[in-house]
Amino acid sequence: MKPPYIFDIDGTLFDTHEKEYDKSTPIEHMIALVNMLHNEGHKIIIITARGTGSGIDYEKLTRNQLKKFGVQYDELIFGRFVTDKAISPEEFVNEM
Repeated sequence: MKPPYIFDIDGTLFDTHEKEYDKSTPIEHMIALVNMLHNEGHKIIIITARGTGSGIDYEKLTRNQLKKFGVQYDELIFGRFVTDKAISPEEFVNEM
């Protein structure tokens, strides 16, 4: 079984400024990379902290954006994430 990959949305797959989620634009090369991994058989999990501080439900907007921008994924998770093993999008691209 191929390992899953987990990607954040804002700042990784979408260019978003000042939590203006409705104005997010795709980061094309990162979406292409995610789709390539998905097509190779990797499970793609998308994570986001959208709305965790404000309590606003951004699920519909987020799912619509993922579809509009053509992101292929298996699971979408909203929440706060704590990790000591994060890698920046630039570092990830350079490793690929």
